[in-house]
Amino acid sequence: MMRKNSERVAWFVILGAFVVFLALCAIVPLSVRYYLRHATTRQTATLDVIGGTVRVLEPGVAAPIAVTGTMQLPEGTAIETDENSRGILTFADRSTAILFPGTQITLREMRVAAFPWGVEPTTVLIVQTRGTLRVGAAQQVAPGGDVTAPRQFQIKLRQGTVTLTEGSYRIVVEADASQVSVRDGRADVEAQGRVVTVGRGQRTVVRRNEPPLSPLPAAQDLVVNGDLQDPLPRGWNEVHDPLNDPNIRNGVVQPERVGERMAVHIVRAGSNQTSAITGIIQYFNREVSDYRSLRLAVDVRVHLQSLSGGGILSSEYPVIVRLKYRDVYGSEAEYVHGFYIQNATNNPTVNGELVPQDVWIPFESGNLFETLEPRPFVITSLQIYASGWDYDSYVTGVRLIVE
Repeated sequence: MMRKNSERVAWFVILGAFVVFLALCAIVPLSVRYYLRHATTRQTATLDVIGGTVRVLEPGVAAPIAVTGTMQLPEGTAIETDENSRGILTFADRSTAILFPGTQITLREMRVAAFPWGVEPTTVLIVQTRGTLRVGAAQQVAPGGDVTAPRQFQIKLRQGTVTLTEGSYRIVVEADASQVSVRDGRADVEAQGRVVTVGRGQRTVVRRNEPPLSPLPAAQDLVVNGDLQDPLPRGWNEVHDPLNDPNIRNGVVQPERVGERMAVHIVRAGSNQTSAITGIIQYFNREVSDYRSLRLAVDVRVHLQSLSGGGILSSEYPVIVRLKYRDVYGSEAEYVHGFYIQNATNNPTVNGELVPQDVWIPFESGNLFETLEPRPFVITSLQIYASGWDYDSYVTGVRLIVE
């Protein structure tokens, strides 16, 4: 009896060992195959500082370092630009990300397949805490062919997640909202369980605890309260020059409904042929270097003008728009355009335009990036005013459109 039990145990051991052997014969090759196909390796990104000093905090390091040149950054690195610095990141797949001033990001993940036959996508995951990025997602081509290689390029925002295809994108993160604009390509923006696909020439806005808005045109108006529907102090300050001169009568700025329009009425009477400036101004300090188009538009109507043309220096009109800006080197420059209804004494009218009396004239500058030299880099202010003797004018529909 003991012999039969021993034989039975032996056969169980032999059969169990054989089963384990067969399992290992299957599992080991499959495991090796799975590893070869799915293994990934960490990549680095190259940071090139193109202005100022960029702060970099590498993983496992207690304090950030100041970078003014070129540096290789590993996965997990945090990068921060101040108000005077900027940099450009180049990733392993040749994609790029320009960091504008006041931007903070973390390179959460940068991976590629560890072996040529790997199936895992190239992965770039950036966490953007604040500021502005211009992302250029490069075309993906498999080695030795024209087959598109898989890739997952994502930006994690405060309010959601953006997944990018090949193309060019502008991503702005602020405390209460983020904005994704598509110059070329396609972006899927996900927040609060909703995904919105944004195509070329479109943008979307993601506000805190809200789903993304449906796609909007990429063009944006920088002017606050340009239609003057709100009280004038929302966005605008009055301008009077000179001030506190008892010998010179100031003009008046008065919001007024004209037909179906809300407008600013700029009027001055009793000047006794003395000059004064009356108008409104809006301040920006807004960098526009990343846009391709900058257009100024305004609707004007002139009722009265006592000083002919643009005055003896071609600087005094019943309506003037003056856009002030700084170029890339910080030098100040401006764009000026005036409107007048009469020039009885043939005064010079450089940068002036003759318009009919008491008719609303829609004015648009065209693309100022193509006409202004030097090219605008930072918009500082937009002033709309009258200058001269007696004048009576209206303005509304003020827009400064970037795209």
